[in-house]
Amino acid sequence: MIIMNETVSSEYKAYPYRWIVLIMYVLIGIVTQIFWLTFAPITDATATHMGVTAFHIEQLTATFLYAYIPINFLASYLIDKWGLRWGVGVGVILTGVFGLLRAFNNTNFLWVLLMQIGIAIGQPFVLNASTKVAATWFTENEKTMATGLGTMSVLLGSIIGMVVSPILFEAYSMNVLLLSYGIFGIGISVLYIMFVRQKPPSPPNPYAEKTKVLMWDGVKKLFLSKDFLILLTCIFIGLGAFNALSTKIESIFDQIPDSETVGFVGGVMILGGIFGAVVLSGLSDKTKKRKPFLLLAMGSAVPLVLLLEFTQNIVIIFILGFIFGFLLVSALPVGLTYGAEITYPVPEETSTGVLMLAGQISGILFVFIVAQWFMVVMSILFLGGTILAIFLKEREHYEL
Repeated sequence: MIIMNETVSSEYKAYPYRWIVLIMYVLIGIVTQIFWLTFAPITDATATHMGVTAFHIEQLTATFLYAYIPINFLASYLIDKWGLRWGVGVGVILTGVFGLLRAFNNTNFLWVLLMQIGIAIGQPFVLNASTKVAATWFTENEKTMATGLGTMSVLLGSIIGMVVSPILFEAYSMNVLLLSYGIFGIGISVLYIMFVRQKPPSPPNPYAEKTKVLMWDGVKKLFLSKDFLILLTCIFIGLGAFNALSTKIESIFDQIPDSETVGFVGGVMILGGIFGAVVLSGLSDKTKKRKPFLLLAMGSAVPLVLLLEFTQNIVIIFILGFIFGFLLVSALPVGLTYGAEITYPVPEETSTGVLMLAGQISGILFVFIVAQWFMVVMSILFLGGTILAIFLKEREHYEL
Protein backbone atom coordinates (compact mmCIF):
# COMPACT_ATOMS: atom_id res chain seq x y z
CA MET A 1 0.00 0.00 0.00
CA ILE A 2 1.37 3.42 -0.96
CA ILE A 3 1.32 5.93 1.91
CA MET A 4 0.91 9.61 1.08
CA ASN A 5 2.34 11.74 3.86
CA GLU A 6 0.96 15.24 3.93
CA THR A 7 2.30 18.76 4.10
CA VAL A 8 -0.23 21.02 5.79
CA SER A 9 -0.72 24.62 4.70
CA SER A 10 -2.93 27.09 6.56
CA GLU A 11 -6.11 25.62 5.10
CA TYR A 12 -5.44 23.00 2.44
CA LYS A 13 -3.15 19.98 2.33
CA ALA A 14 -0.51 19.21 -0.29
CA TYR A 15 0.67 15.61 -0.39
CA PRO A 16 4.19 14.63 -1.50
CA TYR A 17 2.62 11.93 -3.68
CA ARG A 18 1.49 14.70 -6.01
CA TRP A 19 4.99 14.62 -7.50
CA ILE A 20 4.66 10.92 -8.37
CA VAL A 21 1.38 11.65 -10.15
CA LEU A 22 2.93 14.60 -12.00
CA ILE A 23 6.03 12.59 -13.01
CA MET A 24 3.85 9.82 -14.44
CA TYR A 25 1.80 12.40 -16.33
CA VAL A 26 4.94 14.08 -17.68
CA LEU A 27 6.34 10.74 -18.86
CA ILE A 28 3.21 9.71 -20.77
CA GLY A 29 3.01 13.22 -22.23
CA ILE A 30 6.56 12.79 -23.51
CA VAL A 31 5.60 9.49 -25.15
CA THR A 32 2.58 10.92 -26.99
CA GLN A 33 4.65 13.72 -28.49
CA ILE A 34 7.52 11.43 -29.50
CA PHE A 35 4.99 9.32 -31.38
CA TRP A 36 3.44 12.42 -32.96
CA LEU A 37 6.68 13.84 -34.34
CA THR A 38 8.55 10.62 -35.11
CA PHE A 39 8.49 11.17 -38.86
CA ALA A 40 8.42 15.00 -39.09
CA PRO A 41 12.22 15.59 -39.27
CA ILE A 42 12.82 12.59 -41.56
CA THR A 43 9.95 13.12 -43.97
CA ASP A 44 11.84 12.48 -47.20
CA ALA A 45 13.73 9.45 -45.87
CA THR A 46 10.52 7.93 -44.47
CA ALA A 47 8.77 8.47 -47.81
CA THR A 48 11.53 6.51 -49.53
CA HIS A 49 11.37 3.77 -46.86
CA MET A 50 7.62 3.31 -47.35
CA GLY A 51 7.52 3.96 -51.08
CA VAL A 52 5.16 6.94 -50.89
CA THR A 53 5.40 10.72 -51.31
CA ALA A 54 6.52 13.29 -48.73
CA PHE A 55 2.90 14.50 -48.56
CA HIS A 56 1.81 11.06 -47.33
CA ILE A 57 4.37 11.22 -44.52
CA GLU A 58 3.27 14.72 -43.53
CA GLN A 59 -0.21 13.25 -43.16
CA LEU A 60 1.12 10.65 -40.71
CA THR A 61 2.06 13.55 -38.47
CA ALA A 62 -1.09 15.54 -39.22
CA THR A 63 -3.22 12.53 -38.22
CA PHE A 64 -2.84 13.65 -34.60
CA LEU A 65 -4.36 17.01 -35.47
CA TYR A 66 -7.25 15.40 -37.36
CA ALA A 67 -8.08 12.91 -34.60
CA TYR A 68 -8.23 15.58 -31.92
CA ILE A 69 -11.37 17.13 -33.38
CA PRO A 70 -13.81 14.19 -33.02
CA ILE A 71 -12.20 12.74 -29.87
CA ASN A 72 -11.68 15.92 -27.83
CA PHE A 73 -15.07 16.17 -26.07
CA LEU A 74 -15.29 12.43 -25.47
CA ALA A 75 -11.87 12.59 -23.83
CA SER A 76 -12.88 15.52 -21.62
CA TYR A 77 -16.11 13.75 -20.64
CA LEU A 78 -14.33 10.53 -19.64
CA ILE A 79 -11.62 12.40 -17.74
CA ASP A 80 -14.36 14.23 -15.84
CA LYS A 81 -16.30 11.00 -15.22
CA TRP A 82 -13.49 8.50 -14.56
CA GLY A 83 -10.75 10.74 -13.21
CA LEU A 84 -7.01 10.80 -13.72
CA ARG A 85 -6.28 7.10 -13.49
CA TRP A 86 -8.80 5.59 -15.89
CA GLY A 87 -10.10 8.65 -17.73
CA VAL A 88 -6.58 9.50 -18.84
CA GLY A 89 -5.72 5.79 -18.69
CA VAL A 90 -7.84 5.08 -21.79
CA GLY A 91 -5.49 7.24 -23.82
CA VAL A 92 -2.43 5.85 -22.03
CA ILE A 93 -3.34 2.28 -23.00
CA LEU A 94 -4.06 3.23 -26.63
CA THR A 95 -0.76 5.09 -26.82
CA GLY A 96 1.29 2.23 -25.44
CA VAL A 97 -0.31 -0.58 -27.44
CA PHE A 98 -0.48 1.11 -30.85
CA GLY A 99 2.93 2.71 -30.34
CA LEU A 100 4.49 -0.73 -29.98
CA LEU A 101 2.52 -2.27 -32.87
CA ARG A 102 3.66 0.57 -35.13
CA ALA A 103 7.17 -0.90 -35.11
CA PHE A 104 6.03 -4.00 -37.02
CA ASN A 105 5.44 -4.09 -40.78
CA ASN A 106 6.71 -0.51 -40.94
CA THR A 107 7.39 -0.50 -44.67
CA ASN A 108 3.63 -0.69 -45.17
CA PHE A 109 2.26 2.86 -45.17
CA LEU A 110 -1.34 1.78 -44.52
CA TRP A 111 -0.31 -0.27 -41.46
CA VAL A 112 1.69 2.61 -39.98
CA LEU A 113 -1.16 5.02 -40.73
CA LEU A 114 -3.65 2.82 -38.85
CA MET A 115 -1.29 2.60 -35.88
CA GLN A 116 -0.82 6.37 -35.95
CA ILE A 117 -4.59 6.81 -35.85
CA GLY A 118 -4.76 4.54 -32.80
CA ILE A 119 -2.11 6.59 -31.00
CA ALA A 120 -3.74 9.84 -32.13
CA ILE A 121 -7.08 8.80 -30.62
CA GLY A 122 -5.31 8.41 -27.29
CA GLN A 123 -3.58 11.80 -27.39
CA PRO A 124 -6.52 14.03 -26.28
CA PHE A 125 -7.01 11.89 -23.16
CA VAL A 126 -3.47 12.85 -22.13
CA LEU A 127 -3.19 16.45 -23.31
CA ASN A 128 -6.58 17.54 -21.91
CA ALA A 129 -5.61 16.54 -18.37
CA SER A 130 -2.74 18.95 -17.59
CA THR A 131 -4.87 21.43 -15.64
CA LYS A 132 -6.83 18.54 -14.09
CA VAL A 133 -3.63 17.16 -12.57
CA ALA A 134 -2.67 20.61 -11.30
CA ALA A 135 -6.08 21.44 -9.82
CA THR A 136 -6.59 17.99 -8.26
CA TRP A 137 -3.18 17.58 -6.59
CA PHE A 138 -1.46 20.97 -6.24
CA THR A 139 -1.88 24.05 -4.08
CA GLU A 140 -3.18 27.36 -5.36
CA ASN A 141 0.36 28.76 -5.55
CA GLU A 142 1.60 25.74 -7.51
CA LYS A 143 -1.10 25.32 -10.14
CA THR A 144 0.47 27.19 -13.04
CA MET A 145 3.86 25.67 -12.22
CA ALA A 146 2.34 22.16 -12.23
CA THR A 147 0.51 22.90 -15.49
CA GLY A 148 3.79 24.24 -16.87
CA LEU A 149 5.64 21.05 -15.95
CA GLY A 150 2.83 19.01 -17.49
CA THR A 151 3.04 21.09 -20.64
CA MET A 152 6.82 20.69 -20.53
CA SER A 153 6.24 16.99 -21.21
CA VAL A 154 4.73 17.99 -24.56
CA LEU A 155 7.87 19.97 -25.30
CA LEU A 156 10.29 17.29 -24.09
CA GLY A 157 8.55 14.68 -26.21
CA SER A 158 8.63 17.02 -29.18
CA ILE A 159 12.35 17.70 -28.80
CA ILE A 160 13.10 13.98 -28.57
CA GLY A 161 11.03 13.31 -31.67
CA MET A 162 12.74 16.14 -33.55
CA VAL A 163 16.31 15.37 -32.52
CA VAL A 164 16.49 11.63 -31.79
CA SER A 165 14.49 10.35 -34.78
CA PRO A 166 17.04 11.48 -37.40
CA ILE A 167 19.93 10.20 -35.27
CA LEU A 168 18.47 6.72 -34.72
CA PHE A 169 17.33 6.45 -38.33
CA GLU A 170 20.70 7.50 -39.75
CA ALA A 171 22.74 5.39 -37.32
CA TYR A 172 20.57 2.26 -37.36
CA SER A 173 17.28 1.81 -39.21
CA MET A 174 13.57 2.51 -39.15
CA ASN A 175 13.06 -0.81 -37.35
CA VAL A 176 15.35 0.18 -34.49
CA LEU A 177 13.84 3.66 -34.33
CA LEU A 178 10.22 2.50 -34.04
CA LEU A 179 10.94 -0.49 -31.82
CA SER A 180 12.93 1.65 -29.37
CA TYR A 181 10.10 4.16 -29.15
CA GLY A 182 7.50 1.38 -28.88
CA ILE A 183 9.20 -0.41 -25.96
CA PHE A 184 9.67 2.89 -24.14
CA GLY A 185 6.02 3.80 -24.70
CA ILE A 186 4.51 0.52 -23.47
CA GLY A 187 6.75 0.63 -20.40
CA ILE A 188 5.61 4.13 -19.43
CA SER A 189 1.97 3.19 -20.04
CA VAL A 190 2.23 0.31 -17.55
CA LEU A 191 3.90 2.55 -14.96
CA TYR A 192 1.16 5.18 -15.33
CA ILE A 193 -1.65 2.70 -14.66
CA MET A 194 0.26 1.26 -11.71
CA PHE A 195 1.15 4.47 -9.89
CA VAL A 196 -1.37 7.22 -10.68
CA ARG A 197 -4.11 7.82 -8.09
CA GLN A 198 -7.42 9.59 -8.73
CA LYS A 199 -7.08 12.29 -6.07
CA PRO A 200 -5.49 12.98 -2.68
CA PRO A 201 -7.30 12.19 0.59
CA SER A 202 -8.12 15.89 1.08
CA PRO A 203 -8.19 18.89 -1.29
CA PRO A 204 -5.01 20.94 -1.87
CA ASN A 205 -6.82 24.10 -3.03
CA PRO A 206 -10.32 25.65 -3.01
CA TYR A 207 -10.98 24.65 -6.64
CA ALA A 208 -10.46 20.95 -5.96
CA GLU A 209 -13.19 20.67 -3.33
CA LYS A 210 -15.92 22.59 -5.15
CA THR A 211 -18.64 20.93 -7.20
CA LYS A 212 -18.29 21.77 -10.87
CA VAL A 213 -20.92 22.02 -13.58
CA LEU A 214 -21.51 19.16 -15.99
CA MET A 215 -19.21 19.12 -18.99
CA TRP A 216 -21.81 19.98 -21.63
CA ASP A 217 -23.18 22.83 -19.53
CA GLY A 218 -19.60 23.95 -19.08
CA VAL A 219 -18.98 24.09 -22.83
CA LYS A 220 -21.93 26.48 -23.20
CA LYS A 221 -20.60 28.71 -20.41
CA LEU A 222 -17.16 28.93 -22.03
CA PHE A 223 -18.50 30.74 -25.07
CA LEU A 224 -20.32 33.32 -22.96
CA SER A 225 -17.03 34.67 -21.60
CA LYS A 226 -15.44 37.48 -23.64
CA ASP A 227 -12.03 36.87 -22.04
CA PHE A 228 -12.21 33.18 -22.89
CA LEU A 229 -13.07 33.93 -26.51
CA ILE A 230 -10.06 36.25 -26.78
CA LEU A 231 -7.86 33.61 -25.14
CA LEU A 232 -9.28 31.00 -27.50
CA THR A 233 -8.26 33.14 -30.49
CA CYS A 234 -4.74 33.59 -29.12
CA ILE A 235 -4.36 29.84 -28.53
CA PHE A 236 -5.81 29.20 -32.00
CA ILE A 237 -2.97 31.26 -33.47
CA GLY A 238 -0.09 30.34 -31.15
CA LEU A 239 -0.64 26.61 -30.69
CA GLY A 240 -1.72 26.21 -34.29
CA ALA A 241 1.50 27.86 -35.45
CA PHE A 242 3.56 25.51 -33.27
CA ASN A 243 1.67 22.40 -34.45
CA ALA A 244 1.92 23.33 -38.13
CA LEU A 245 5.56 24.37 -37.83
CA SER A 246 6.38 21.05 -36.17
CA THR A 247 4.56 19.16 -38.92
CA LYS A 248 6.13 21.08 -41.85
CA ILE A 249 9.47 22.01 -40.31
CA GLU A 250 11.65 20.45 -43.00
CA SER A 251 9.90 22.33 -45.81
CA ILE A 252 9.60 25.64 -43.90
CA PHE A 253 13.32 25.82 -43.08
CA ASP A 254 14.35 25.09 -46.64
CA GLN A 255 17.44 27.31 -46.25
CA ILE A 256 18.91 24.56 -44.04
CA PRO A 257 20.44 21.83 -46.23
CA ASP A 258 20.10 18.64 -44.10
CA SER A 259 17.36 17.05 -41.99
CA GLU A 260 19.52 16.54 -38.89
CA THR A 261 20.18 20.29 -38.62
CA VAL A 262 16.49 21.03 -39.19
CA GLY A 263 15.71 18.61 -36.37
CA PHE A 264 18.17 20.42 -34.11
CA VAL A 265 16.55 23.78 -34.91
CA GLY A 266 13.19 22.35 -33.90
CA GLY A 267 14.82 20.89 -30.80
CA VAL A 268 16.39 24.21 -29.78
CA MET A 269 13.04 25.95 -30.27
CA ILE A 270 11.35 23.44 -27.99
CA LEU A 271 14.24 23.57 -25.51
CA GLY A 272 13.57 27.29 -25.19
CA GLY A 273 9.93 26.45 -24.53
CA ILE A 274 10.93 24.04 -21.76
CA PHE A 275 13.00 26.70 -19.97
CA GLY A 276 10.23 29.23 -20.49
CA ALA A 277 7.55 26.84 -19.19
CA VAL A 278 9.44 26.58 -15.90
CA VAL A 279 10.58 30.22 -15.59
CA LEU A 280 7.51 32.08 -16.86
CA SER A 281 5.00 29.75 -15.19
CA GLY A 282 6.80 30.28 -11.89
CA LEU A 283 6.76 34.05 -12.38
CA SER A 284 3.07 33.93 -13.27
CA ASP A 285 2.30 32.06 -10.04
CA LYS A 286 4.51 34.40 -8.00
CA THR A 287 3.02 37.60 -9.40
CA LYS A 288 -0.49 36.12 -9.82
CA LYS A 289 -0.57 37.72 -13.25
CA ARG A 290 -1.48 36.03 -16.55
CA LYS A 291 -2.08 38.81 -19.09
CA PRO A 292 1.50 40.22 -19.32
CA PHE A 293 2.89 36.79 -20.20
CA LEU A 294 0.26 36.21 -22.88
CA LEU A 295 0.86 39.66 -24.35
CA LEU A 296 4.62 39.10 -24.34
CA ALA A 297 4.23 35.80 -26.16
CA MET A 298 1.98 37.11 -28.91
CA GLY A 299 3.81 40.41 -29.39
CA SER A 300 7.33 38.97 -29.53
CA ALA A 301 6.28 36.36 -32.10
CA VAL A 302 5.52 39.05 -34.70
CA PRO A 303 9.18 39.98 -35.42
CA LEU A 304 10.67 36.62 -34.43
CA VAL A 305 8.91 34.56 -37.10
CA LEU A 306 9.96 37.05 -39.77
CA LEU A 307 13.55 36.96 -38.59
CA LEU A 308 13.48 33.15 -38.63
CA GLU A 309 12.16 33.20 -42.17
CA PHE A 310 14.71 35.56 -43.68
CA THR A 311 17.84 34.73 -41.67
CA GLN A 312 20.41 32.57 -43.43
CA ASN A 313 23.03 32.28 -40.69
CA ILE A 314 22.49 28.97 -38.88
CA VAL A 315 23.86 30.23 -35.53
CA ILE A 316 21.45 33.17 -35.54
CA ILE A 317 18.60 30.81 -36.49
CA PHE A 318 19.42 28.69 -33.43
CA ILE A 319 19.44 31.76 -31.16
CA LEU A 320 16.19 33.11 -32.58
CA GLY A 321 14.60 29.68 -32.33
CA PHE A 322 15.47 29.43 -28.64
CA ILE A 323 14.04 32.89 -27.90
CA PHE A 324 10.91 32.12 -29.93
CA GLY A 325 10.31 28.92 -27.96
CA PHE A 326 11.07 30.58 -24.63
CA LEU A 327 8.52 33.35 -25.13
CA LEU A 328 5.79 31.70 -27.21
CA VAL A 329 5.64 28.00 -26.43
CA SER A 330 5.99 28.56 -22.68
CA ALA A 331 2.87 30.76 -22.65
CA LEU A 332 0.63 27.72 -23.16
CA PRO A 333 0.49 26.65 -19.47
CA VAL A 334 -0.20 30.26 -18.46
CA GLY A 335 -3.04 30.41 -20.98
CA LEU A 336 -4.51 27.06 -19.91
CA THR A 337 -4.42 28.08 -16.25
CA TYR A 338 -5.98 31.47 -17.05
CA GLY A 339 -8.70 29.73 -19.06
CA ALA A 340 -9.54 27.39 -16.17
CA GLU A 341 -9.64 30.27 -13.68
CA ILE A 342 -11.86 32.67 -15.64
CA THR A 343 -14.39 29.96 -16.53
CA TYR A 344 -14.75 28.31 -13.10
CA PRO A 345 -16.86 26.21 -12.22
CA VAL A 346 -16.43 24.67 -15.67
CA PRO A 347 -14.27 21.51 -15.25
CA GLU A 348 -10.58 22.18 -15.97
CA GLU A 349 -10.39 19.40 -18.56
CA THR A 350 -13.30 21.00 -20.46
CA SER A 351 -11.74 24.45 -20.80
CA THR A 352 -8.35 22.89 -21.54
CA GLY A 353 -9.90 20.56 -24.10
CA VAL A 354 -11.61 23.40 -25.97
CA LEU A 355 -8.39 25.45 -26.03
CA MET A 356 -6.29 22.51 -27.18
CA LEU A 357 -8.92 21.67 -29.80
CA ALA A 358 -8.63 25.18 -31.20
CA GLY A 359 -4.88 24.67 -31.58
CA GLN A 360 -5.38 21.35 -33.34
CA ILE A 361 -7.93 22.78 -35.80
CA SER A 362 -5.70 25.73 -36.63
CA GLY A 363 -2.73 23.39 -36.92
CA ILE A 364 -4.61 21.47 -39.62
CA LEU A 365 -5.52 24.67 -41.45
CA PHE A 366 -2.02 26.15 -41.18
CA VAL A 367 -0.42 22.97 -42.56
CA PHE A 368 -1.94 23.84 -45.94
CA ILE A 369 -0.28 27.25 -46.08
CA VAL A 370 2.45 27.21 -48.72
CA ALA A 371 5.77 26.77 -46.92
CA GLN A 372 7.36 29.86 -48.54
CA TRP A 373 4.60 32.09 -47.11
CA PHE A 374 4.07 30.31 -43.80
CA MET A 375 6.14 32.59 -41.55
CA VAL A 376 4.82 35.80 -43.13
CA VAL A 377 1.20 34.69 -42.64
CA MET A 378 1.97 33.70 -39.04
CA SER A 379 3.48 37.12 -38.35
CA ILE A 380 0.29 38.84 -39.52
CA LEU A 381 -1.85 36.52 -37.38
CA PHE A 382 0.35 37.08 -34.32
CA LEU A 383 -0.08 40.83 -34.79
CA GLY A 384 -3.84 40.41 -34.73
CA GLY A 385 -3.59 38.18 -31.65
CA THR A 386 -1.46 40.79 -29.87
CA ILE A 387 -4.08 43.47 -30.47
CA LEU A 388 -6.82 41.19 -29.10
CA ALA A 389 -4.75 40.22 -26.04
CA ILE A 390 -4.60 43.87 -25.00
CA PHE A 391 -8.31 43.61 -24.14
CA LEU A 392 -7.92 40.64 -21.77
CA LYS A 393 -8.85 41.42 -18.18
CA GLU A 394 -6.28 40.65 -15.51
CA ARG A 395 -7.83 38.91 -12.54
CA GLU A 396 -5.90 38.39 -9.34
CA HIS A 397 -8.71 36.77 -7.37
CA TYR A 398 -11.27 34.35 -8.73
CA GLU A 399 -14.72 33.94 -7.27
CA LEU A 400 -15.40 30.40 -6.03
